[in-house]
Amino acid sequence: MQVVEETVAEIHKDRHSSLKRYTEASKKAIYYARFEALRRGEQVVTVADLLAGLSVQENTRANRVGALKDNAFYLRWLSGLPPLPMASEGLDWENPQTQVELEPDAKKALAFAVLEADRDREYWIDSDHLLRGILRFPNQADFALLKTELSLKTSRTGSWRDREEFLPQENPSLKVISYLLRKHLALWVPPAVSLACYLYILIEGMGMRLYPLGR
Repeated sequence: MQVVEETVAEIHKDRHSSLKRYTEASKKAIYYARFEALRRGEQVVTVADLLAGLSVQENTRANRVGALKDNAFYLRWLSGLPPLPMASEGLDWENPQTQVELEPDAKKALAFAVLEADRDREYWIDSDHLLRGILRFPNQADFALLKTELSLKTSRTGSWRDREEFLPQENPSLKVISYLLRKHLALWVPPAVSLACYLYILIEGMGMRLYPLGR
């Protein structure tokens, strides 16, 4: 949970920077989620709004894995949203009073999406990672998804199968390779150095004890 809290803090501190790894499908889902909250006159984007945002687009991994558009009506109803989106006439997107923030559960879902992408060893955080982020902990949207018999295990399996069938929307670049290199260096260098120091001390200790026997 500490990793999740740290990721949530990063999202809260620099949301635009944290979205650099998100694919266009994921960014659009968050955009639609914000739009969903504004249409209801809410001050925060809920995790249910994120699920509604994921349900808007058709040709995405999240939709193929979870059949979100087919179950959109039930997902909205089960997660406590109006059955149909409210009208958007009169919305002033530039007005600061219409700006909305993410609720704690929504930030946690985004944080878990990062962890799901890292679990897949993927740089890009796609819509299926965001879907799996919602399924990682109990919440209103998670309850709705479970009612449609979609679990974290089945969504992970569906994500892996979908990647075999459909190529990623965005290809790795030198920037991605650099990110993965830094990530794995930070992960493996400290324990490797600690192990080397431990072995050195162990060998030195054995040498000190064995030296008199050699004489």
